[in-house]
Amino acid sequence: MPISESEFGKSSRSPSILLLEFLSFNHRNAYTLDEIADAISSKNKDLSKQDLDKLLDALEYGGHVKSRVVDGKTYYKYSEIGGLKLI
Repeated sequence: MPISESEFGKSSRSPSILLLEFLSFNHRNAYTLDEIADAISSKNKDLSKQDLDKLLDALEYGGHVKSRVVDGKTYYKYSEIGGLKLI
């Protein structure tokens, strides 16, 4: 059954979109899992760190995110594919 535009607008955004928007907007910086979780928790309180970790792995596999270990901590950064921003 279809829903109205106002109902659609009231719904929460997909966790993957929230994550990509955050990383894309902040593309010059890299963040730890904890920092990302804190940043997007205000928009999606149902996303656990374990789910976020799996989502980051999937986005990295797809080429949207890259990660590096620095001083024993894993950092994640938005990946521009071929110089193009996806979001």
